[in-house]
Amino acid sequence: MQALRRVLFREPDGQPKSLIFALLSFVCLLGWVYFGIVLNGPHNMLFLGLAFGFSGIAESLPPNRQRSAGVLRILGLGILVVLVVLLILAPEIIWAQ
Repeated sequence: MQALRRVLFREPDGQPKSLIFALLSFVCLLGWVYFGIVLNGPHNMLFLGLAFGFSGIAESLPPNRQRSAGVLRILGLGILVVLVVLLILAPEIIWAQ
């Protein structure tokens, strides 16, 4: 439990890592708009874009905001867990055509 707490609530890594996550989030959300909305395809890119976005925000916080960064990291991981659960229990929601 301590190792998990140490990983999730560590000091944010800073600007370069947050920019990478922000770029990945932007690409995933653009992919969702094009494939999910325009082409009426799967909506899994939305989940990935949101998770990357929360992780990017967590890494861009100042070093003294460890608890806020941890909450945002947990939120990003929670979104990915919801995606996996939906893929297992109700794949027609994610892969709607």
